[in-house]
Amino acid sequence: MVDTFNLRYTFTKRGRYYFCQEVATDSRRYHAIQRIVQSLRTKSPTRAKHSAKVLMARLEDYWLNPRLNEAQITAAHLLRHAPSQNLDSTLPTIKDALQLHQRVKGEGRDKTSFTQRSKSVAYLEQCLGCRSLNQYSGSDAATFRDWLRNKGLSTVSVQRNFTIIKAILSGK
Repeated sequence: MVDTFNLRYTFTKRGRYYFCQEVATDSRRYHAIQRIVQSLRTKSPTRAKHSAKVLMARLEDYWLNPRLNEAQITAAHLLRHAPSQNLDSTLPTIKDALQLHQRVKGEGRDKTSFTQRSKSVAYLEQCLGCRSLNQYSGSDAATFRDWLRNKGLSTVSVQRNFTIIKAILSGK
């Protein structure tokens, strides 16, 4: 007999296990529903237990990001860049995107490509600050272009920086 206490967040229907979890109160504004129910596609209690744990961990991670973004930052006035103005943003920052891009796409590449990507993102941060990805606008792109030109970069170098930033954002 399986210990049903270990099958948290699950229920059975016609012998199949389902994941069921109520949406956390502070995360309800991000969901159209109040309870998440999903088939685990198994009749095995062992598999159901494992799948439910994985789903719950993913859900908690998903809910954690907005909570951290909304948390009050101690000594925020001492930060180099102002904190995100869009507290509802769940997207990563440009730095996070660079780290992910280099981790995923960097295998087998030379050190120069890492240096150039880091330099382009550093330029973007110097000009516009480190923001969530959805906080950059078309007018910010024009500001960044003008900033690069005023810095003395050639048209080709400006285009290269934009190409690198676009590649980071698109995952290419």
